[in-house]
Amino acid sequence: MRGVRGRCAGVVLAALVAACGTDLPRGTTAFTVGRTTVRTDSALDYVGVLWRLADTAQVPPRGPVRHWLQAMQTQLGDSAFAIAHAAGSLPVSTLLETWAAPERVDSACGLVSSGERRCFTGNAAMQALVRGLIAAGARFAPRVRAAGLELMDDRSRRRDLADVYVALTIGKSLDSAIAAYSGWSDLAFDVTLARTAATVSTTPMIDPARPVGSPPRIFLAPDLVFPTRSYRSPTYVWLALGHQMAHVVVRRLLAEQPALLQHGWHLRPALESEVARVGYTAVFWDDALEEQLARALTIRILQNTNPTLTWAARAEALNTAMALVPWLEDRLTAYEADRARYPTLAAFVPVLAAALDSIPTDPCRAAPSPGVALVGVAKHRAVVGWVDRTSPFAPGGLRAGDTVISIAEDSVSAGSLLLPTRQLVLKWAQHLPYELSYLGIRRAGGTYAISAAVVWGLRQQVRIASQARSAVAVPAGTPVDSLPICRWVTRAIRPPGR
Repeated sequence: MRGVRGRCAGVVLAALVAACGTDLPRGTTAFTVGRTTVRTDSALDYVGVLWRLADTAQVPPRGPVRHWLQAMQTQLGDSAFAIAHAAGSLPVSTLLETWAAPERVDSACGLVSSGERRCFTGNAAMQALVRGLIAAGARFAPRVRAAGLELMDDRSRRRDLADVYVALTIGKSLDSAIAAYSGWSDLAFDVTLARTAATVSTTPMIDPARPVGSPPRIFLAPDLVFPTRSYRSPTYVWLALGHQMAHVVVRRLLAEQPALLQHGWHLRPALESEVARVGYTAVFWDDALEEQLARALTIRILQNTNPTLTWAARAEALNTAMALVPWLEDRLTAYEADRARYPTLAAFVPVLAAALDSIPTDPCRAAPSPGVALVGVAKHRAVVGWVDRTSPFAPGGLRAGDTVISIAEDSVSAGSLLLPTRQLVLKWAQHLPYELSYLGIRRAGGTYAISAAVVWGLRQQVRIASQARSAVAVPAGTPVDSLPICRWVTRAIRPPGR
């Protein structure tokens, strides 16, 4: 009877949405479809306003955030904005993950080299700043409401909620598609619309935060380019939310089958720079592989349930250098063809492992890997958590425990990105010439600089599946100087005499 009532309630809600266009009954702040609950949170919205207005120089020239800034001009001197500004260039991932679990220790574990697993923790100072921002948002909420900001009333929240409801009910069920493909029918999801926390350059667009809790807490943030229209697009909802649900599947897969992480390690040097460039951590092989698997799963699930969206997911993956996706996608077609043999993805792990080991690479000239993991302790300051023995900084004396007090020029995205949950990799192989390879560090009360001249050597490059294997192999005896510079190196400056 309860199931019948649930289905009837869904029919009634759908009828109300259709009748009211983009509105829901007054007081509606959440709905449940299948095994997915979607909700809004006005308190999170108010915190998002402070976060978006903390740095007025970053406010777009037009759009709702510009209107917020104009409406709040007389309030910008309030202590709440001072607290928001103190957090610095705060990634939305850190804001949302702290919101979901404010007392959770900021830590991360994973493979930093073949067979070597490390855990990093810290970042207490930054987390304290974020908790202060959240508390300031709660205190400042009455002023936000009084200002009557665009998109900040109850009707706007109901409209966004209704738009997402329509996206999840106009066709096949998204969560059912995820559960059916993975073989895990017990999957459930708790989704919060992070309406005012649009993804920005410091956070990957479709991964605003890591899923935490049980059921996994997912935040669906709007796109920065179309913040007021993102939820109105079923395409956006399916792509962004479906991908985050795929992450939940991959994290469960790696937890049940950790041996999969031992495969494909030879590909890491070819992937880390590109993965870091688009906002994902590359310190851990776990994270690099998880993102590639999640992209491949998203494409295959869409292919089987909503094929008109497949091209968008596939193009986005290739445009963001997810080079393993075509190979993984090719093997997943075998999984789909023989579900009797592979009832769950866990049963298919041996095939995925073999696929990772078989992906060919070819060499090119590129800078070495920095081989450094930095754990944030405050704005523009971090502790070295790990230095690989092959790191170009190792001969200069950089050691785990050193405090990095300055970051050279544009070799990193922002000082406040030095967080365990978004481990920062120097943009080493993207555009970092040798004259910028300096770190200011503090050790035993003394401050000094450490440098590492870039010596351009061989690095393996992954080729996507559409390229013939015969074209991948480099003929024996090919001079090193005639090998191409890796596609991600846009500027190569060599030390004099080399």
